[in-house]
Amino acid sequence: MAIATFSLVVGALVLSACGRDDTATKPAATAAPAATSSVTPSPTAAATISTSADLVGDWEDVDAKWTVHFKDDGTFVEDFEGVKDFRVGEYAVSGDEVSLIGGDGNTDKGVVEGQSLKFNLGTLTRK
Repeated sequence: MAIATFSLVVGALVLSACGRDDTATKPAATAAPAATSSVTPSPTAAATISTSADLVGDWEDVDAKWTVHFKDDGTFVEDFEGVKDFRVGEYAVSGDEVSLIGGDGNTDKGVVEGQSLKFNLGTLTRK
């Protein structure tokens, strides 16, 4: 019986050593110093659209015959296919998304892509 007990104790010790975590005895790794960049952003990258104030002015898509006039008070006026003041409303910028919230109850959402505003209807560029 003593040999069986001894064998069980030795076996348990061997098995418990198999799952042992040696990370506590290893020195912690140190992080490499962060690299610094001396690259100067291009003028296009520096002039991204990130706030409502960046939209103020006239934007158009010649092919779609669509112009949006963004006002500094947060409102917009759309001209479409020769019809002036086709639609009016308010606009908002959230991240890279631009929302045209029309007085007609419809909201059109577009995405800022560089210096353009891409909507389902077309892509607006500053006039």
